[in-house]
Amino acid sequence: ALEFFEILEELLPSINAVGGYFRMKLTELMKRFSFIKDVRGQGLMIGMETEFPCKQLVLQGMKEGVLFNVTHENVIRLLPPYILTEADVDRATIALGKVLETARPDTEK
Repeated sequence: ALEFFEILEELLPSINAVGGYFRMKLTELMKRFSFIKDVRGQGLMIGMETEFPCKQLVLQGMKEGVLFNVTHENVIRLLPPYILTEADVDRATIALGKVLETARPDTEK
């Protein structure tokens, strides 16, 4: 456990920087998809709130190679590893954009 805290201390600047970059990229998706109500988070714990239940998007995300879960029926929760890079974020947001293109409020109920 102590070793983890030493490693975490070294990773914190990167976690905050990449987390900020990830939220920025998700905010760009929010501008593209009007059903995204909010993007929020701290570090690499990020949530994207939608206007409708979105749990079926989890399986579509897996097909695109992006793992996330849904909380409160309408919040896509992203918890990537601490070693995430901006290049990983770029790949993830492209894949997530493909998933969001298939989202429809009427099919989510």
